[in-house]
Amino acid sequence: MAELDPKTTPSEAKRPEASPDTISAESVYNRPGAADALPPIVTLNAYTQLIALNTGIRILYWQSTTEKAFRYSVRHDDDLIYFGAYTDGAARLEAHCHDGLASYNTEGGCNDAYVAYRPGCLIDFTKTAGAGSGVTIAISPSVLAELSAEDATVLDRRLRSGHCFSQIRGGRELMGLATGLRAARNRTVPGNQLQMLGGSLSFMGLLVEQVFGQDETPTRLSRAEVRQMQTVRDCLLADLAAPPRLDRLARQAGMSVSRLQRSFRLLYGSSVYALFQKERMDEARRLLLADDDSILSVAAALGYSNPGHFSAAFRRQFGLNPSELRRTARFRR
Repeated sequence: MAELDPKTTPSEAKRPEASPDTISAESVYNRPGAADALPPIVTLNAYTQLIALNTGIRILYWQSTTEKAFRYSVRHDDDLIYFGAYTDGAARLEAHCHDGLASYNTEGGCNDAYVAYRPGCLIDFTKTAGAGSGVTIAISPSVLAELSAEDATVLDRRLRSGHCFSQIRGGRELMGLATGLRAARNRTVPGNQLQMLGGSLSFMGLLVEQVFGQDETPTRLSRAEVRQMQTVRDCLLADLAAPPRLDRLARQAGMSVSRLQRSFRLLYGSSVYALFQKERMDEARRLLLADDDSILSVAAALGYSNPGHFSAAFRRQFGLNPSELRRTARFRR
């Protein structure tokens, strides 16, 4: 894991000079209308789009394919924490960050994920030739504290210097959440905005856990914590038609999202969503084999408005489509 945490507060240093064509982070994330009703999608330029959720979470989507390398600069005149991931493509993104006192270089590519807090810094980016895409969630420290005081406390120890950057190689679950967020921006089905919010919280919680939670992950749970996780599991599986909202489960358990994720995985050996999805697909298999209800009816009973999404999820779980399962079962009778 790459981690940079200069001890000099940027406000104590002379600010670097920015060229006239430098992008202002403040103007990007706080432009008029960006935080109005859900979404809307705001096109910032040829490569980026912004969705602002009314919870104070902003999701930036970027994608580009270029024949040559190109450069641009960003002046962080904002006060936001960034949670991001490079989701696809062979292009690399090189960055030179300087705040008048400290300077350093970073490089990221496909499957890299990061947490960054760099107010007052000027960052010169160079994107190499080729295709590249990713997603970045921006959130203020105060909004993060409202969503999860415990997670804000964990991050606060890294943010006190006024500057930090930590990058890791993202695993399948983390990158799956990032890819899901990218796919969600073009959906118009009911409940999509709630799924985007839940996906954002899941991505940030898991990234915080993987970047900062290594020294704080418990090796065992107390009896009270086991009971808490059993209650969470009961709530999680009470309605298999409703995907979990991690923030609500955490609030019911009286803990932060990241602590919930760590404790749940420690007890059940799985993430919250992975266990929910497994039970959901197991129930789908049971329904498909138990009666002659249509596949569309089974999908709807389990909360899928799009049968194609249901079939794709079923195939990921069992290696065959719902219709193939029924044909195989009838052949064996």
